Amino acid sequence: MKVGLLGGSFDPIHKGHVSIVKEAIKHFDLDCFYFIPTKNNPWKDHTVASGEERYEMIEIATSDEEKIKIDRIELDASENGKNYTIDTLRALVKMHPDVSYYYLMGMDQAASFDKWVEAENISKLVQLVAFNRADYPSDHENLDRYHFIKMNNVEMKASSSEIKEGHLEMLDERVLAYISRKGLYLETMIKPYLSLKRYNHSLSVAKLTREFAKCNGIDPQKGYIAGLMHDIAKEMDYKKASLIMSQEFAQFMDKPVPVWHQWLSAYLCKKDFLLDDKEILKAIEDHTTASTSMSVLGKCLYCADKLDPLRGYDSSKEIEICKENIHVGFSRQLKQFYDFSKAKNREIDPLFFEVYKTYGEGDIYD
Repeated sequence: MKVGLLGGSFDPIHKGHVSIVKEAIKHFDLDCFYFIPTKNNPWKDHTVASGEERYEMIEIATSDEEKIKIDRIELDASENGKNYTIDTLRALVKMHPDVSYYYLMGMDQAASFDKWVEAENISKLVQLVAFNRADYPSDHENLDRYHFIKMNNVEMKASSSEIKEGHLEMLDERVLAYISRKGLYLETMIKPYLSLKRYNHSLSVAKLTREFAKCNGIDPQKGYIAGLMHDIAKEMDYKKASLIMSQEFAQFMDKPVPVWHQWLSAYLCKKDFLLDDKEILKAIEDHTTASTSMSVLGKCLYCADKLDPLRGYDSSKEIEICKENIHVGFSRQLKQFYDFSKAKNREIDPLFFEVYKTYGEGDIYD
């Protein structure tokens, strides 16, 4: 029996991983192939996703492939030390002495294989296989030294680090939806959409929304995701924004351009990030103008956006009120918006008065 192996953090797994594994199965006529997600990678200090989250992402990405499986041997190890490949392979060979193993790695790892713990012994336990990766040489002296078989694959361009920087196209769509639902990697994925100032505001609002949510008895993780994503379309090019608004939100085209981003941000969350949480999307759609159907999460985001400490004024008193009771805090923010707008002689959208009638306290006059 011939079995392929690919170890790594898979933080997260991407299309390139699955593609090279499928090619290896075909090329070597393998009976099956196992991903081996590591618990503690010797080459990395930490992972963003937990072991179970990484396992679940591999499951999702390989669910259509009958020959591809996952081995939990490292994830389920009782020890919390670094997982060294030599230990894993010795355990597998002992359990399955009749199996011929093909251990895959990219040329980046093959080029540094001499630095692996007991590299020589690894090469005696399994057949090592190297595959091409973009930005790395296709040959190295280690290939001969450790008896690698070299695959002549098209260079794999995907990488987990690039995904974390916003290259979402490298992900299986089902994995991307999982990532967005869990809020994984979003802190770095949103960077290409925002200026540094807007990015820092989004991080600050995310933390405050999470705090408001936790204090008011709702899911703090949803609060964090909503806060991170609420302004993702804030700096969208006007021409692009206008086109999307006319196609997707024609009923709101008459609203002031500065508030378009609440609908556009929800749109990008669905289109680019495949976020399907209706509560989060609704909170984002309501975070600037509010609405007459505000959820608790929506109130938390609305208030966090208005009270962000980075806005440069002392909002500590209002923040404490929102922590104690978001409904009271939200009502106060509506009143403060009205007072501020009147003082600045700014036009107030008629929708505001409907919102205030639903949630406000006390009298206001148009």
